Amino acid sequence: MPYSARACWQLGKPAISAAVSLSALTAFLMYTKGFTPGWLSLLLGIFFLSFSSSGINQIQERKYDSKMPRTSGRPLPSGQISVKQAWLVVVINGLAGSLLLWLAGGKAAMLLGWLNILLYNGIYTPLKTRTLFAMVPGSAVGAIPPLIGWISAGGHPFHVHIVLLAMFFFVGQIPHTWLILIRYDLEYRQAGLPSLSRYFNQKQTSKLTFIWATATSLCIIMLGAFGLFSFQGFAAAGMGLAFMMVFWFAGQMFGRQTSTRTRSSFVLLNGVYLCVMLMIIIDSLLIQ
Repeated sequence: MPYSARACWQLGKPAISAAVSLSALTAFLMYTKGFTPGWLSLLLGIFFLSFSSSGINQIQERKYDSKMPRTSGRPLPSGQISVKQAWLVVVINGLAGSLLLWLAGGKAAMLLGWLNILLYNGIYTPLKTRTLFAMVPGSAVGAIPPLIGWISAGGHPFHVHIVLLAMFFFVGQIPHTWLILIRYDLEYRQAGLPSLSRYFNQKQTSKLTFIWATATSLCIIMLGAFGLFSFQGFAAAGMGLAFMMVFWFAGQMFGRQTSTRTRSSFVLLNGVYLCVMLMIIIDSLLIQ
């Protein structure tokens, strides 16, 4: 892949955009129980729109990114592409994503996609430079793609199953962001961004991480308790994942916080996310 093409690809954070797309597809399949027409338009539409939003985010944060070792190699602060080139990538992907979402779920899906960009780039990103608690409105960004998938399939937006799934993604996004803040606390301080250590000591940080991880675990249990899984084995597996998370983060709360431990917790949380989505997809496709 040519150097500039690679930079344009990295601008949209493709791994994150793919995960967002998978969350939308999970909700779609949860309703349809199969790959009915519209699933591919949904998957690609969410990917392109998320790609566009991530590009806008990197444009907005390029000055801060240049001050942190973790992000200084990104396309804009490293000079691999210009801001004009970045905006071109953003517009092309945004238009493609909007069209595909409209084809997948009509005006409602497309408008929800735009709402997510507004939340992420218009509210969360500016607030992030002022307060740690920007993560709360920012977490809504994780709840909307499953809702788009659900309504694109024909589901009612206030059905208990999609409400619970959206809640799982909303609540789980907070410890996800929290762990990033813990791991890169020093870099955030050096860049002049709000950092956890300015507000909480290590013990308080560990306790708050445990509370949010436990809340995420409760959301997983509720998915099974309210009949989201047809196969009860998945409900039991979900409960097992939930208890594993609680015990893991309880152990972290009483131990010394290190970069390795934080990274392990981050990997665990993302792994649980993936497992839950795969269980829902398999349950939807095979257990009818």
